[in-house]
Amino acid sequence: MRLPDIPLRHHRTVRTAAALGTGALALVRRRDVSAERQTGLRAGTALANAGLTWLTGSRAFLGKVGGSSGIDEFLGAFSTRGSGPVRYASSPAHISDVGVLDGDAAADTWWDEQASVTSPAFLNAVTAAAAGAASWALWPLTEQLAEAIDAKLPTGVGRGLNAVVNGGLVAVTAVLIDKVEKWADDVEDFDYAPVEIELPTRIRESVNLLLSQPHPVAQATAEAVSEQLDTARFFVWVTYPRAEYPGNEPIILDPDRLAEIIRNEDIESIHVYPAASSPRVVPATQTYPVVGIRHSADQDGGETAERELSLSIVNGYLDAISFSSPDSDFRVSEDLPEDSVPGTLHPEGLEQESDYAGYSNSFEILDEDEHVTVLATWPAPDQLTFRADGS
Repeated sequence: MRLPDIPLRHHRTVRTAAALGTGALALVRRRDVSAERQTGLRAGTALANAGLTWLTGSRAFLGKVGGSSGIDEFLGAFSTRGSGPVRYASSPAHISDVGVLDGDAAADTWWDEQASVTSPAFLNAVTAAAAGAASWALWPLTEQLAEAIDAKLPTGVGRGLNAVVNGGLVAVTAVLIDKVEKWADDVEDFDYAPVEIELPTRIRESVNLLLSQPHPVAQATAEAVSEQLDTARFFVWVTYPRAEYPGNEPIILDPDRLAEIIRNEDIESIHVYPAASSPRVVPATQTYPVVGIRHSADQDGGETAERELSLSIVNGYLDAISFSSPDSDFRVSEDLPEDSVPGTLHPEGLEQESDYAGYSNSFEILDEDEHVTVLATWPAPDQLTFRADGS
C-alpha cells in the first residue's frame, strides 16, 4: 500500500478543482432530497469534504510549502538524527516527482521515506479522514445553520453567497501560497553538501596526462595512482536549497538539475574515493610530485595568473584532485622577528603585516574580484605544462 499524492506539475488543475468543488458542495442542502435519502446525502457530503481536504493538502495544491510537515525538523532540534548534510547521488533517476520508485526494493524505499507518521502524505491522509468524520458528525448542525441563513435572504442568494465564500477562500489560499513561495524564494535557505558526479572527460584526460609525465622518484607510483583513478568515484561540495530538498536522506538528481546546481559552484577540489582493491601508494601521505600548470592573463590582459592541477594522496589512496593558485606561503626562520628568543610570546602573531594576526576563523574573506573556479574552467590537456618537484 502506498499513500497517494499528486505531482506538483498538476497544481493549477488541482487548485481549480478544489475551489470549484468546495463552491459546488456549498450549494447542496438537505431539503434538496427526500427524508429517506438524507442519510446518503450526509455520507456523500462527508466523503466529499474528506476528498476536498485531501486535495487541498496535496503537494500539488500546497506547492513547496507542503514539502515538509515540520515535525521532523522540530524533533531534529532535540536529537542528533540526520545531523549531517544531505548526500546527493547523481545516478539516473527512475523517480516521479511524487517520489514513487519502480520495483519492489524501490517501493520499500519509498515507503520508508514517504509513509512515516511524520510525512506530509500521511498527515494529509489523517487530516482528510478526520475532516470527513467531523463533517458527518456536524452535518445536522451545519444544515440547520445554512437553512437559517437562507431563510433571512432572498431565494437562492444564501446558496450562492455560501458557494462564493467557500470557493473563494480556497482560491485565496492558493494565491497566498504562491505569495509565500515567492517570499521563500527571495530568502531561500541554502545548505552545503557533497554530490556524486561523473568526472568530466576534460579533467580525466588532464589528470591522465599529468600521470604520464616521468615521475621523479618511482614510476610505479604513477601507475598505482592511475589504477586508483580508473576505479574511483568522485564527489564535489555544492550549495543547494533546503526548501526544495528537505530532510537528510540521499537525493537522486536528474542530470539537468545536477548540471544546474554545479554550474556556478566554486569548486577547487574534487574528492576521490578509489576502490579498496586498488594498489596503494608509498609514501602513504603526500602531494603527488608532478603538477600541471596553466597560465592565463587577467581580465585586463595584464599580469599572467598561474594555477596548478595537483593530486593529494592520503593513506596510500588518491584523495583529491585540486585546481587552484599555488601556495606561495612558506615559513623560514629568516621571516621571524629578530628579537624573538625561546620563551617569547607574540600576542600580535608572527605575521606583523596581517590585520587579523592572532585571530582564527574557519571562513575565508574573499575579495569581490577573487577568482571563482567552476568545473567548466578546469584545464584541458592542451592548456597545461608540467613541473616536477625539484625542477
